Amino acid sequence: MSYKTAFFLCLLLLCSVQSVSRAGAAEPKQIQAPDFNRQIATIFRKYCNSCHNSEDAEGGLVLESYQKMMAGGENGPVVVPGKLATSRLFLTVEKKDEPFMPPDDQKGPTDKEIALLKSWIESGAKNSLIKSSVGLVTPKIAVKGKARQPINSVAYSPDGKFVAVAKYREVEIQNSTTGKTVSKLTGHSGTVTKVGFSADGKLLFAACGETGIFGEVRLWKTADWTLARTIKGHRDSLYAGAISPNGKILATGSYDKEIKLWDVETGKEIRTLSGHNGPVFDLAFHPSGKILASACDDFTIKLWNVESGKRLDTLNQPTKPQYAVAFSPTGKYVVAAGVDNRIRIWEIRQNGKEGTNVILHSRFAHEGPIIDLAFSPDGRALLSSSEDLSIKSWETTSFTQQKTWKNQPDWPAAVAVSPSNNEFIVGRLDGSQQKLSLSTQAQTTNESVKPVSDLATPVTTEPSSPEQPLPLVKEVEPNDKPQSATVVKTPGHAEGVLNQKDATEIDLFRFHAEAGHPLIIETNAARQKSKADTKIEILHVDGRPVQRLLLRAVRDSQINFRPIDSSQDVVRVDNWREMELNEYLYMDGEIGKIFRLPEGPDSGFLFYKVNGKRRSYFDTTPTVHAKDSPVYIVEPYPAGTELKDNGLPIFPLYYANDDDGRRKLGADSQLTFTAPKTDDYLVRVSDVRGQSGADYKYKLTIRNPRPDYKVTIEGKSRTISKGNGQRIKLQLARLDGFAGDVAVHIQNLPDGYQVASPVVIEAGHLLAQTVITASSDAKPMTKEQWSEIKVSSTAEINGKEVKHEVGNLAEIKLAEKDAKIALTLEVDPTSKNKSPDGSLNIQPGTSITALLKIERRGADGAIRFDVENLPHGIVVDNLGLSGLTLLPGQNERRIFLTARDWVPESSRLIFAVSRSEGSQASHPIWLHVKPAEKVADTQ
Repeated sequence: MSYKTAFFLCLLLLCSVQSVSRAGAAEPKQIQAPDFNRQIATIFRKYCNSCHNSEDAEGGLVLESYQKMMAGGENGPVVVPGKLATSRLFLTVEKKDEPFMPPDDQKGPTDKEIALLKSWIESGAKNSLIKSSVGLVTPKIAVKGKARQPINSVAYSPDGKFVAVAKYREVEIQNSTTGKTVSKLTGHSGTVTKVGFSADGKLLFAACGETGIFGEVRLWKTADWTLARTIKGHRDSLYAGAISPNGKILATGSYDKEIKLWDVETGKEIRTLSGHNGPVFDLAFHPSGKILASACDDFTIKLWNVESGKRLDTLNQPTKPQYAVAFSPTGKYVVAAGVDNRIRIWEIRQNGKEGTNVILHSRFAHEGPIIDLAFSPDGRALLSSSEDLSIKSWETTSFTQQKTWKNQPDWPAAVAVSPSNNEFIVGRLDGSQQKLSLSTQAQTTNESVKPVSDLATPVTTEPSSPEQPLPLVKEVEPNDKPQSATVVKTPGHAEGVLNQKDATEIDLFRFHAEAGHPLIIETNAARQKSKADTKIEILHVDGRPVQRLLLRAVRDSQINFRPIDSSQDVVRVDNWREMELNEYLYMDGEIGKIFRLPEGPDSGFLFYKVNGKRRSYFDTTPTVHAKDSPVYIVEPYPAGTELKDNGLPIFPLYYANDDDGRRKLGADSQLTFTAPKTDDYLVRVSDVRGQSGADYKYKLTIRNPRPDYKVTIEGKSRTISKGNGQRIKLQLARLDGFAGDVAVHIQNLPDGYQVASPVVIEAGHLLAQTVITASSDAKPMTKEQWSEIKVSSTAEINGKEVKHEVGNLAEIKLAEKDAKIALTLEVDPTSKNKSPDGSLNIQPGTSITALLKIERRGADGAIRFDVENLPHGIVVDNLGLSGLTLLPGQNERRIFLTARDWVPESSRLIFAVSRSEGSQASHPIWLHVKPAEKVADTQ
């Protein structure tokens, strides 16, 4: 049962308590005719209001109030007092007139309820005489002992002198020092769900209302605690309220899905903000007063322009209802939390404009739904309270957990930090409250160590004569115990056989390693037709496994839609909107890396891959993962790092490998071992299936790494039509952990032909593309001209330039006929980030536009295309369900390029390619990724 469900039950119980407390008082005179609010309106809410409400109003009829009901619908009045025969509402319910109401597929009123409706109309269809009990019918429950009212909201006055405590039908004002009651503000309708002071401390608002009837907010003068005004306007009780920083606007949110802005001075409605699809549970103003944030049951946080009332952005990363939202005191962050147990933090940019508000963190915070959030006034701490009966404080630099107050006696429904920043008050559903100490001083952390990256290239330590054979030893049985391990020189080879009949065979080899010195350790079994499917593990000499990394989970998720096999490079997971490119996804021991985010509702994550299969990182082994398997975004830290608890698991990763994660050795094993200290270590070799026999031979190699690379050109001959181009794909094989950039140079093209060069294959990537184009006056290339084209590559490895010849291009032919289309990719003339030289400029974290044009030369249908060779982290983000498509009769389209905020400074030649008509490519255009100040310099 959630906090909001419990709230309704508490409301019903307290109404009953009020009824019991009045027992023995003189009963009001009985009203013979049914009462509209207590009886008839209840019938409407139960059977009719889902269609006949102010928002939907089918047939123009609204049955939410007596006045609107009597106004009738599109066909006139539906109730004629005293006349059943002409009261169409009664006739449709009695199935005597069409359309029958409710429809036949929906539950209708009982005979008793129809009799009440009949009696009410016959007696004159009068409005309620008892206004104070509007539509609220509750059972009488005997109460033993003293009932304590739940606390739903608490707030400190700006000067810190008072605390406002929201309860049922009243707000209690307490002296913040002594805790004694200063005043009780009574007369509220229903439960007071939210209280708050204006920034100048002169006003207090109290949001309340009657469930299913109306919402109400009362404004109180704090000088003498008298009522300033009462504001009504919503169609259901209020859950949320906030006063703008300048004290002029009051915002209210209701169970009726709407947000209303009110003029504080006059009490008049300014405007209604509609767009949520569920109850609005919380509101918060940005410190500037220009943005309003709302938290809703529809799993979203929305940002609104206060002046215009327009929606600025919808933050849709949450996966369950959101109960609380708050801006940091500086306005840099907005945080939200709710039923999915997480606190999410977004950075607010450019006045909240859509697409600019980046999610920074998603912290698994509590074991139950989070009820409330509160920043300390100095912004150094964030409090969260939860149904798991705990309260936590979080530092606000990296939003890591600082302190936990466990075992609260009941749900801590509300928290508020004092203006002095040194204490906070908690109010609970059992009616108890408590003042607790809070420290917002910056706390030191032992996490100065940065997460580990897979992009570090091992140092080359191979001797200058790599052809020199390494020493070879053969295993000496028995070698299945640490003390009897076969000794192998470093570097060196060993040969063995997994041949044990009575038990699982393992072989141990002892070797020496220097601290920080990387070694490549691998087996050769499957490649030499052995039956062995090897697994290797690195152990200390006493048999303990050597820990490689600590993997701290920072987001949890699970595989949805379907399972994935050991090769598949696409996976669909929950919570993917909170994840980012290049993050590591931990899947039951395997670590994948996110290459591309989903591009639509039927898309998934694309992993980095090699040889067409999913690549695994840190020498983990690709394997099968079932649907609904838990997965985690993890950050790798060096072994031994002390990591703070964030509520999610920490996985130790050891040096072990079954199948080479780089997909080069098939079923054979390989890993890179870096010794934590200079010492002897063990390699344990086993068969992953636990099998053995005379045919289970293998060769073990321990060697120094030789980082290197090899570039190949994909494809064979190409035919280019004049005025168009053809793309060229460049594949890279990385050897022994080399992870840096590789530049490919294409030179000596004859006149009439151009190529985008150099082409950079980015660090950690295995593919880049370029385009070769032919001008309108190009002539066929001779064999001599073709042979003169040279392709070479350069890279820096361990501080030295390494150059390799790639060869020449495959044969290039000139088409005899023009293609049916010609593509052009160019600067959008309306773009602010255009350069005089015709190139595109983009800064990290922003979007720009470009223009794609097509000249149709007989191709009249729809043409789909792609934009290629974009730097990693820059995407075309207006793909649509059909991708980038030029429809019949359409000859140009504006495209949007968006750069992640981490994209490094670089320059790339990009181009467009059609998916039909011979894969025609446009001439390339320069795209420069530059910081903001450098973009401005080029304009």
